[in-house]
Amino acid sequence: MQLKNCNWCGKVFAHPSDTVCQDCRRQEEEDFEKVFNFLRNQKNATIEMVHEETNVEKRRIIKFIRQGRLLTDSGEPFEIFVECESCGDPIQEGRFCEKCSKSIRQELERPVKKEAAREKEPPKRELKKSGQMYTANRRNKKRD
Repeated sequence: MQLKNCNWCGKVFAHPSDTVCQDCRRQEEEDFEKVFNFLRNQKNATIEMVHEETNVEKRRIIKFIRQGRLLTDSGEPFEIFVECESCGDPIQEGRFCEKCSKSIRQELERPVKKEAAREKEPPKRELKKSGQMYTANRRNKKRD
């Protein structure tokens, strides 16, 4: 197993896939419970309000929102928003709004479509190679 530094506290730990140590993971889950319970009672709270009332770091609250973990009992997201990382529109989960996600997908698919179109083109005619050197053929002709 590879040693890593925790993304939150910097402590060295070993885990094959996690990016935070066990202590920070435990603290993160406690913070999640605080935020979730606060939002249950204050459905229209802002990130600032949640931070002030729960003492949970703003970046951790934003992480919970982006992960889509803050859902009501009916499975709908709470009315708490973060900004789309591309255009700044308010969103309730993820990193990008639907419009920006669609645009990014199209940008990423463009090279794939170009490659597929290139594969459909007829192959270019290649020169046949005999596998012999020209100078060797020429030398043999002179001897005859």
